[in-house]
Amino acid sequence: MSNYPQITRTLMRASTPRSLRPALIPAVSIARLHQQGPSRSAVVHEQALPQSQATGPPPPPPVDGAPFYTSSQSTQSQKQAPNHPENTTSLDALISQMPLVQSLRQSRRLYKESRPHLAIPPAIRQHHFVGGSLAGNGKLAMAPYMWTSSQKSELEAGKKTARTSSVVSVFHIGRDLCGHPGFVHGGLLSVLFDEVFARCVSAAFPSGLGMTANLNVDFRKPALPDRLYVLRAQTTKVDGRKAWVEGRMTYVPLSLSAPLDEKSFDHLQDGDLLSEDHEGAVMVSEASALFVEPKFADSMVSVYRT
Repeated sequence: MSNYPQITRTLMRASTPRSLRPALIPAVSIARLHQQGPSRSAVVHEQALPQSQATGPPPPPPVDGAPFYTSSQSTQSQKQAPNHPENTTSLDALISQMPLVQSLRQSRRLYKESRPHLAIPPAIRQHHFVGGSLAGNGKLAMAPYMWTSSQKSELEAGKKTARTSSVVSVFHIGRDLCGHPGFVHGGLLSVLFDEVFARCVSAAFPSGLGMTANLNVDFRKPALPDRLYVLRAQTTKVDGRKAWVEGRMTYVPLSLSAPLDEKSFDHLQDGDLLSEDHEGAVMVSEASALFVEPKFADSMVSVYRT
């Protein structure tokens, strides 16, 4: 066993063309570069790619450690991809026109508006799956909006009380998160349910932290890319360190596969194609989950409580 590293190096030299041998980097060096941050580890990946794939303009740098698309990046990204709907349309403006969003913003006493992924410290956010890995142009181009409502409910004839909550989340799914071409990957829907559910049950636990013990997703209709989605979640039961939550996900009829011009905005003033109750809206999936507050919650970093 002591000769195993030497044997491995000998076999690699014998089976690898001389032209490619300089590109071989020890695993320990790669691990160290990854620990030093994404800017250093990107060098390793570029060296591992063929020259035809490694060349090309680099993506625009994130703002404050966040890869989400922001208005300050609109000018630069429009020049790079002028035909992409996420660059030619203000998603924030569209969401503000949704009747659901307008009603939620009017009921400030019941629902608290937030964008929790933007509240995660940049050093942590870049390693967060939804806030970092899945964020970016063509994916989750903007940080999801969430409206949270929590209230106390009585248990056991008023002897105990528990906090239950509900969340309404609005977000956009781009074209680069598909499974089958033209259809959003079902695994992404499961991830988004898990993300919003965790946010929903955070109000039910004293620590504000819950970890997924079980998640069941029923897929009702295919999910389409370049759509605005609405995910509703609600805790149905809270028992000590356990909380049960249910939810459903719907996309509105408006397709963003093509840039919207001024005429397109004119017929959106009434909000028909931005309404969750429109006959063209599609409920794509339903889910239920069990979350447990971990015993070691005190040692964890909270990313859901704002």
